[in-house]
Amino acid sequence: MIPVPLLVCVMAAWCAVYLADTLLRTSVTHRISYESWLASRGLMLSPFHLRWQTTMFNRLFAYCARINPRALYLWFNSGLVFGIVAMLGSVVLLVKTLQQTLAQMTTDNPRMGGQQTLQVVVPGVNLPTSQLVYFFSALLLSGVIHELGHAVAALREQVRVNGFGMFVFVVYPGAFVDLFTTHLNLISPTQQLRIFCAGVWHNFVLCVAALAFLFLLPILLFPVYYTGAGALVTEVVQI
Repeated sequence: MIPVPLLVCVMAAWCAVYLADTLLRTSVTHRISYESWLASRGLMLSPFHLRWQTTMFNRLFAYCARINPRALYLWFNSGLVFGIVAMLGSVVLLVKTLQQTLAQMTTDNPRMGGQQTLQVVVPGVNLPTSQLVYFFSALLLSGVIHELGHAVAALREQVRVNGFGMFVFVVYPGAFVDLFTTHLNLISPTQQLRIFCAGVWHNFVLCVAALAFLFLLPILLFPVYYTGAGALVTEVVQI
């Protein structure tokens, strides 16, 4: 269950931020300077949502889009193929999850609840609060890598990137890129697919790299880290 103190702190923090924002926006003395300050820093604030956008990374994106054009062409074409396959696979997973959910609704078997193919991660419910920092850090990192893929793919297809940004919605962090819609609508469907699939393709590569790093840790940290010696807990029996 979600800890009540954590929920109260989050709600209180957002209420304080929104109250301060409302007071400053309605203030005759500070309204213009406050709105200018927000605009100059690319900040946008609404209830339970804080967004920041900047153009400082545009040169980095442009540099990445010029590195080895042939390799990038093959890279993003691989992402296009992966994106299509992953989309079909996700449809299968969603259908299977729906079938399992319907089966749970029509049965009294308590074990059916833990057999779903997909599980929604809810902090404090099925994710311990002690793991929140790792969870949100992983979300933010995957979001940045995801949007980096979109930005580089867009520039490679001659679509202008207006800016990159990050946001916080309630407690969930994320990232985004702002693409010039007119350019995006003028390119071919295949080029659009390369851009759209680039994000999930980079997330997949990040996942593979993280798993490879995890399994290679005993080698990378040898002799400080080693396995197969001492006591090892293989199972915990609940009483």
